[in-house]
Amino acid sequence: MSLKLNDVNGDASEWAYGFKATSRSLKPVHVAQVVFSHTLGQTSDPELLFEFTEKPGKKPSEELPEEVLDKFDIDSRDKEERLDEIRYTLRKVLANDNALYANTRGSAPTATSDWFVTDPTAGVNVGRFVHYLISESNSDLESNLQTQLTDHHDTVSVLFRPLAKDAEQSSASVSSWKKPDSDDPTTNEKIVPDLVEGFGTLGEHLKSPVAGRINYPRDLRRVVKFGGFALYLFMANRHNEIRTDGNERSQRLPLVFNYTRSRDNPVADASLECYDTVGTEVKATSRLGVEAILDKRGFRDPSEYDEDGIKEKIENKTLLDLKRKKESKEQDDYDTFRYLFEGDPAEDTFDRLVNTVSDAINQSRFKTYTPVDTIQTFGWRAGFVKPRGNRANERRFSPDPEVLEAIILSVMEPGERIALRKLCQRLRQRYGIIVGGTNQDRDHLEEWDIAVGASRTEADPLSNRNFEEFKQVTINLGFGREYADGVTIVSTDQ
Repeated sequence: MSLKLNDVNGDASEWAYGFKATSRSLKPVHVAQVVFSHTLGQTSDPELLFEFTEKPGKKPSEELPEEVLDKFDIDSRDKEERLDEIRYTLRKVLANDNALYANTRGSAPTATSDWFVTDPTAGVNVGRFVHYLISESNSDLESNLQTQLTDHHDTVSVLFRPLAKDAEQSSASVSSWKKPDSDDPTTNEKIVPDLVEGFGTLGEHLKSPVAGRINYPRDLRRVVKFGGFALYLFMANRHNEIRTDGNERSQRLPLVFNYTRSRDNPVADASLECYDTVGTEVKATSRLGVEAILDKRGFRDPSEYDEDGIKEKIENKTLLDLKRKKESKEQDDYDTFRYLFEGDPAEDTFDRLVNTVSDAINQSRFKTYTPVDTIQTFGWRAGFVKPRGNRANERRFSPDPEVLEAIILSVMEPGERIALRKLCQRLRQRYGIIVGGTNQDRDHLEEWDIAVGASRTEADPLSNRNFEEFKQVTINLGFGREYADGVTIVSTDQ
């Protein structure tokens, strides 16, 4: 039996997470369109809208369908020029709203219209997981989302109604998220129940369809932002939940949110270390998945896969299914695999094979895209890891205000008023978020071997500078208010 590393990588991911977290292109917009299509139970394909918002340079206005051209009462002498201006303007509107990726048939995470929810092209399994969290929240969140998406009275929907009102609809291929084979992640003490509760609380903040001055785009954005964050937390904490080596940690993997507005201080260093720890934990999760898949496929059998048997299969080029066009490249791949296997220090042959396959999957020459790559790229695309970009390095947790807003609303009931330090305690206990302000911050970090040292100017920059900056962020968001006695109260009063 030969091993196809891409298949092992994907199967290992499904074993651990219940979905294949191996997509290079995964974006929050893809998660949104799956969640929304599952919520609606249908998808729409407004072809006229897509044609109209195509770049005029790629599709000239004169080539637009007559049914589109007839909708505009423009003098024929300058009709093409005027249409080009309108199309460029509408493209900017949609781009600024993150509502439409015309070339990839994307969806609308912030525009309140089911017209923007088309057949999903990426993130199907991942989106099903987020939809599962919403559907299990025992709240009105899903029904409110459905009402909001089909309302059609927001500005963007009204703007494009002539181009989308007759869009053909089809049933969405709604499937439930299947729990992973590794364990049941929905049991107590694991993070899924806290994420389900978070969605339920967040759902209580969504506007009622009969309320005045409805801001549906903001509501949908909050759901999408929290969905992306929930996915990240789930993947980051899986290794600690399924490991059986006796080294389990009692608390969530810590995420130090850096609000110091600098990348050169102890808090920023701790945030960077937390980010690196996420990568290490996700890679360790994949390794457990590889072990389970190889065991399932019979590679633990010593009669065929002892050390000599494995080396023989490497020598004969029968162990891996590589499908290289050039024999020289295939030889290089086998040489790399052999070096990894012979250099692994594990005493047990099966453990050495598992380590080698796991390491090979993470080798760029084998062209696999691992859950580590997926979660790290998704983190900056979702807006809670900085700096952004594929080539950025030394990333830290520094969430956009929209992300923090959704997180806060997921731990506070509508109309609730609590001290800022109590909010910090909730964030740490439920999600592992550390901003300073609690007595257990350092103990939590030390359990994960992460330290926040003193700076040259202050003994405790986490509880001083970072906490103070976090306080100002909550005030700027409209949640916090500092009183004369120095106490800051966080409130979700609408």
